[in-house]
Amino acid sequence: MDFQKSRMNTVVALIVIALGALGTVMLVGGLTGGSGVRIHGVFFLAPVAAVGGVVVLVKSLRAMQVRIDERGILVDHPARRVKVALGWQNVAGATVRQLSKPGEPRRSATWLVVWTHGGLNPGVPHDWGFQHDGSTGYRLLDVDDVRESADQLTEAMRRYAAPVLR
Repeated sequence: MDFQKSRMNTVVALIVIALGALGTVMLVGGLTGGSGVRIHGVFFLAPVAAVGGVVVLVKSLRAMQVRIDERGILVDHPARRVKVALGWQNVAGATVRQLSKPGEPRRSATWLVVWTHGGLNPGVPHDWGFQHDGSTGYRLLDVDDVRESADQLTEAMRRYAAPVLR
């Protein structure tokens, strides 16, 4: 089963770019306008927001491929530095579960998680690993990155990964 990339980040990036551009125009107008014009401090953040929106837009437009089938799991997500082609024979366990985001312990997300035989990293950033019941699990995919729901992802796992499903 192939999964499609979510377009939510693209929409958010376009909104941030538009608001940042509008704020930048207002900032420039206030700085070059007549005397006595007061500029609120938030307008100085507008150019930063516009540039940040462009960065998010570029990342959201990068190609992503996610497939779960009888051969295994394929995740190619260059924006997150993840490239995994993992056959079921290499998977000791797999699940879809709520975990904290790497580097952000106060924020959580729903992840596709695998445990490999021997605990070998399947091709994800080092900080995406975590310990659970004495073995190392690896976050492969944030479910928010795909259009399909966590239930659809779980159903694909039940269909193809039933022997290793946790």
